[in-house]
Amino acid sequence: MTTTQRMLAPQEVGKKRRSRASLIIMVVLGVAWMVVSLFPVWMVFSATFSSDSTDMTKAYLPNDFANGWEKVLYSITTVNLGGSLIDTFFYTSVAIVGMLLICTLAAYEFSFFQFPGKSLMFTVLMGSMMLPLVLYVVPLYRFVFNLGLADTYLGVALPLMVSPLSVFILMQFMEDLPRSFIESAQVDGAGHFRIFFSIVMPLMRNGMITATILLFLAVWGAFLWPSLVTGQEVEALSVTIANMFNPNFYVDPRVRFAAMLLALIPPVLVYIVFQRYVIKGISMSGVKG
Repeated sequence: MTTTQRMLAPQEVGKKRRSRASLIIMVVLGVAWMVVSLFPVWMVFSATFSSDSTDMTKAYLPNDFANGWEKVLYSITTVNLGGSLIDTFFYTSVAIVGMLLICTLAAYEFSFFQFPGKSLMFTVLMGSMMLPLVLYVVPLYRFVFNLGLADTYLGVALPLMVSPLSVFILMQFMEDLPRSFIESAQVDGAGHFRIFFSIVMPLMRNGMITATILLFLAVWGAFLWPSLVTGQEVEALSVTIANMFNPNFYVDPRVRFAAMLLALIPPVLVYIVFQRYVIKGISMSGVKG
């Protein structure tokens, strides 16, 4: 072994030790973050499936699954959580379908075409992400009410279809699409919408999945807008659960936990199945944006 090799050996050993230490620290931090994130969910699960005599603040482990299942059925039937789940699923689906049509078209126009006022319109669109809903919820409600869409699936979903974040994410995916495809289609005589539906949308599958999952998570848990525009015909899940905490409406605390647990299942399952698309979409938006 030469003198240079003797000098490099301790350095390589030091690098390996530092990399191992970094890996151990990252694993410990990851496990700690996972525990902190999942602890509230576990407490909701344990409190739901515990006996009536158990202190819910100390129900760290489920001890009565029969009683918990009874509370789940009670929340679905008597409190009408089942109807709220169906209504929420319907207006969430309407919002997603509208978003896919509106936001993909908007991203397509902003990405591949030049038109007067493009920069200003894009700036206004992106700037609207910084405005909280409470600033424009009153005129938005009057607009929906004047259209006669209050307390309908479309009335709840209509304002949620226009998602600046979805437009931004879809534009990042469209930057990878070769413009030669569109130019070739134009030369062959394909129209504007023919190119969009036949070429652009099939190539935008991953981006559309990412935008769909993010909008689903946002709409499913939305409270302010559904609480204003819904009434007797449409019952939002978040509003139904909030009403359980009304002092004038008594319900067993374990039924409340059961309702929250049921409301938690769809977004968790959707995110677990499609999390790779969400992570990819957000990372692409951060790198290119």
